[in-house]
Amino acid sequence: MPPSPASLAKRPRRRRRRLLTTRSIQASLLPLSRLRSLSPVDEQGRGAGRLVDVVVRWTGSERYPLVTGIVLQLGDHQVFQPVASIERLDSKKVVVVNPGSGAAGFERREGELRLVQDVLGRQLVDVDGVKVLRAADLFLAPVLGRLRLVAVAGGLRPWWSRRLPVGKTEHRRLVDWSAVHPFGEPGSEFRLQVPHEGLRRLPAGELADLLEELDRPARDELTTSLDPGTVADALEEMEAELIEDILRDAPPERAAEMVAAMEPDEAVDVLRDMERAEADAILAYVPVEVARQLTDLLGYPETMAGGFMTTALAKASLTDTVGDIRRSLAELKAHSADIDSVAVVEESGRLVADVPLFELLVAHDAVPMSELIPDTRPVTIQPEAFLDEVVDRLTEARASSVVVVDLEGRPMGRVLADDVIDALKEGGLRLKLPWLFR
Repeated sequence: MPPSPASLAKRPRRRRRRLLTTRSIQASLLPLSRLRSLSPVDEQGRGAGRLVDVVVRWTGSERYPLVTGIVLQLGDHQVFQPVASIERLDSKKVVVVNPGSGAAGFERREGELRLVQDVLGRQLVDVDGVKVLRAADLFLAPVLGRLRLVAVAGGLRPWWSRRLPVGKTEHRRLVDWSAVHPFGEPGSEFRLQVPHEGLRRLPAGELADLLEELDRPARDELTTSLDPGTVADALEEMEAELIEDILRDAPPERAAEMVAAMEPDEAVDVLRDMERAEADAILAYVPVEVARQLTDLLGYPETMAGGFMTTALAKASLTDTVGDIRRSLAELKAHSADIDSVAVVEESGRLVADVPLFELLVAHDAVPMSELIPDTRPVTIQPEAFLDEVVDRLTEARASSVVVVDLEGRPMGRVLADDVIDALKEGGLRLKLPWLFR
């Protein structure tokens, strides 16, 4: 019996087979550096100028770009020689039929790349290895009788070296081209509008590492091509200074999308460290309700509970069932890291209990929340409470979080233990609790 579509969807996605793993491809690799070192000739063996570039067609939908021709330097002008007029193109010889005869100067067509001009020296992301590399050399190979770009060698070769004579290719680790996400100049064919699917599947921490390694143009391109939620998850794994740089470099509308997708407490931490005019310019494009929420949080000093709490709260009424709450929790999946309990409130909105998620896990769906109310009072604190008071409250209760309530006892947010650690690392109680920093 064949597997159902549902069961297939649950299976881990298999990595596509890479051409570079094929022995025949490995044996026929043709380095671009080798081609550039050759002197082209015509069919009679006479010199045919100098090979300055190889042109491929790449729309982003093909895994391995097809070679469409070469660019020759003939005297003081460059001409394009299509593959139909190339008799031989390998590691030993480049033979062109009637070089320059009827050939026009190179004019880039849609989807075409010049490998030397557009690719060498550019930053790339190896999605399989989750590493940033700079294209030091490129490798062609015949695939079903047609020459294609199949691999790239990453190295420390700086961008300006692509203008220098190329010697013997150094031994470098090769990366299959289908595992590469490239970056290029604005408006160039090298800039993909759709990110490599492997980038979309990267965990937030690995994507954050890549953003930290990329230079500014490549970083801007990557943050623009990915959806704001994916970028926001990565930003939350990064140092505040780099997050600020990314937000400053982005247009205010794009920066606002990323800020709105971040956890409120993380967003506030970044906005608070920015110049007021910069933060206001971003907040002007944030949805009104989110902007109001962030502005309220910014009104508290960062040393107070209201200044570093998260407003991502799971709430329930006394009459809600466990099943109801489980369904509502599914809608808060994006905030899962900030939810360890469910705040149970009465009709007036006043907090009456803080039920740990474990209690929901072991309870039957039909059980009303009123039956899960513990004998102990919930651990709460006012938004104006200073950091040391929050630490004392958490320590006394031996709790993983504390609910922040207003004067009427209505929940406003939650401070988790890791929020406190982050605040302490900023220097709030470094002198009072030095043992935390040993």
